[in-house]
Amino acid sequence: MTENDTYKTIRSFTFKDRALSPEPTDLLVEAPLEITIDRGRQVLIMCTPVLVRELVYGFLFTEGIIKDPGDVLSCQIYPGENGHSDDIIQAFVTLGDTLPTSLTGPMKRVSFSSCGVCGKQNYSELNPRLSRVRSKVRFSMDMIYACAERLEEHQQLYRRTGGAHAAMLLDGNAVPALFSEDMGRHNALDKVIGAGLLHHISMDDKILVSSGRASLEMILKTARARIPLFIAMSRPTSKAVEAAKVYNVTLVDLAKDTNRIHSHVRRIEGF
Repeated sequence: MTENDTYKTIRSFTFKDRALSPEPTDLLVEAPLEITIDRGRQVLIMCTPVLVRELVYGFLFTEGIIKDPGDVLSCQIYPGENGHSDDIIQAFVTLGDTLPTSLTGPMKRVSFSSCGVCGKQNYSELNPRLSRVRSKVRFSMDMIYACAERLEEHQQLYRRTGGAHAAMLLDGNAVPALFSEDMGRHNALDKVIGAGLLHHISMDDKILVSSGRASLEMILKTARARIPLFIAMSRPTSKAVEAAKVYNVTLVDLAKDTNRIHSHVRRIEGF
């Protein structure tokens, strides 16, 4: 799948100077990805169809289904039968013999891109039995601002469609290591984390930047990947701040014209 699979040009009109005029619009592609685990357990995710393998691995990892890529014996991905970018994509995953308790029974879930919590059976499933992030690295505010600039520079799909979220993994010098865009914040995050797993990139000294707000599950995914610093471009939710404090994640938001450090300010140089 290529960049051309991520958007479609459609016929539309604009109202200007008291008249309607034709004006084509580029829109994000929304495609269903069905992940079948060990021929029985299924998850349906709505996503932008690029970096699909990375999304599958990232989702399995941040959901606590696998601990590392070696837990996946095989991952076969098949595009839609008609070859269209918005057809259903099939991913068949075979895991090793040791499965989490949550996978010992039947599972059928729908996880929409707008909310990674959607499809959970109950609130208790959000307790992923995580450990606190153990990282002593520190970061300057100048570097944090630079990370936000790097993210904006890479957002080509957003500039074309106006509707894509982005996530980026950077090192302590604000040098990008991995980047992804998707219709959903959670998907973009999973793609970056999945790519990090597949490329064996250490994440305990990295920075994660998201184009959207930080929610509870975004922080849980960050903590599972052992990333010490999460930068969001808008205000977080209250639960996201609570989770960041519990799991030792430094949470910074760079909402327009302001900046706030919501947790573990000791990682910021000058404090």
